[in-house]
Amino acid sequence: MRYPTNKFLILLLLPMAAAIAIPFVQYWPDLPLSSEQIDMLLPGLLVIDGLLLLLFLIDSFTVPRKKRFQARREHEKVFSIHYPHHVTLIIDVTRGLQRNIRSRLYDDAHSGMEFLRFPHDMSLRIGRNIIQYRLRVNRRGRYELQHVYITVYSLLGLARRVYKIRCESRMHVYPDLKAVSKYALLARKSHLGLMGIRRTQRGGGDNEFERLREYQRDDNFRHIDWKTTARQNRLIVRTYQMSQNQTVFFLLDCGRMMTAEFHGRSLLDYSLNSVLLLAHVALKQGDRVGLMAFAGNVIRYVKPAPGPAQHRRLVQAAYDVRASHEESNFDRAFHYLNTVSRKRSLVCLVTNVIDDMNAGLMQSYLGAISGRHLPFAVLLKQREIQEIVDSRAGDTRQLFTQAAAADFLLWKEGVMERLRNRGVLALEAFPDEMDASLINEYLRIKARKLL
Repeated sequence: MRYPTNKFLILLLLPMAAAIAIPFVQYWPDLPLSSEQIDMLLPGLLVIDGLLLLLFLIDSFTVPRKKRFQARREHEKVFSIHYPHHVTLIIDVTRGLQRNIRSRLYDDAHSGMEFLRFPHDMSLRIGRNIIQYRLRVNRRGRYELQHVYITVYSLLGLARRVYKIRCESRMHVYPDLKAVSKYALLARKSHLGLMGIRRTQRGGGDNEFERLREYQRDDNFRHIDWKTTARQNRLIVRTYQMSQNQTVFFLLDCGRMMTAEFHGRSLLDYSLNSVLLLAHVALKQGDRVGLMAFAGNVIRYVKPAPGPAQHRRLVQAAYDVRASHEESNFDRAFHYLNTVSRKRSLVCLVTNVIDDMNAGLMQSYLGAISGRHLPFAVLLKQREIQEIVDSRAGDTRQLFTQAAAADFLLWKEGVMERLRNRGVLALEAFPDEMDASLINEYLRIKARKLL
């Protein structure tokens, strides 16, 4: 269907406005027009409007047809969340009446997508037309772009038409793995303290020698190799490797408790990024790493395995997992764990609890596997509640709110204490500080040979 443009509407309204003003104009003093001439203006204005309508109908037939346009996109198949990626849109135009087609282009948008430099106004020429822009996606997952929308104009610009051109594209938006790259870089330079990762006093036993390196601050002086130090005239220390070939199994809660957001990102996004970072560290230590994501049912399962390729499998399996509003079923999750994991493992459950029901289920199931596995509960802290407790109450209502927040924190401490009493390792961390806390606890477990 053809639609009038703003240009045509303005031309059409000008005579109408003049016709409306005629009854008022004839009473103006010193008007150079006679009453007969004023009476002839109205039919003339109506004739002008009629001619404009006729011109619109004729001009509308010059709007290019849909079959003249074909579109395709070129872009990377793998996107990183929150990062603007380059996209190339190619529009092929066949020959027709118009050689330079004034147009306005829109891309197929989904929730969470940001198009930079779009919509795009341009003149489409016969042949190939290339449009480049950037696309930022703010949610993980699998996306399909189906169409491109093109608004084309007639020869005189009085009519327009919108076409939906088929243009299929598929993209996979992965979590932000910059933390993994940052860890690898700082590990090579032995500057992990910049990420808040503490150096363990000793990793492994005295008979698990790994290599010699130059002495650094906070190294244990008992590990200094005095013979090599004397030869090289600088302090050299021995490093020891931790026990390898152990299993770390992540249980990632994707239920309703993980849908809460912090700084525009869900708790599941923070948890997944931290889990993938710790998986990278554990694989570097020579351990086997597995993953299970669950909500009402088991959503994803990755069998524990060692090696760098396992990290890619974890990313590919979990990149499109999203938190749902259904209740987390701990019974099904732990029953599935018992069927697939026979070897003693560090079972790391990442979740968020705010009521006695979920807390009781978590405590019972983690406590039940404490003899067979080493259970490790990671609970997320809510910074908003902590800020309420730390703030100064200004009135009675704020005082009651502060008391309720303090009561919740006290209940949370009780949950942590009951977990520890049942032989469960427990950690509570803010979402944006979970990376370093998880790695520190993992290294402490390895250094103390708890697994």
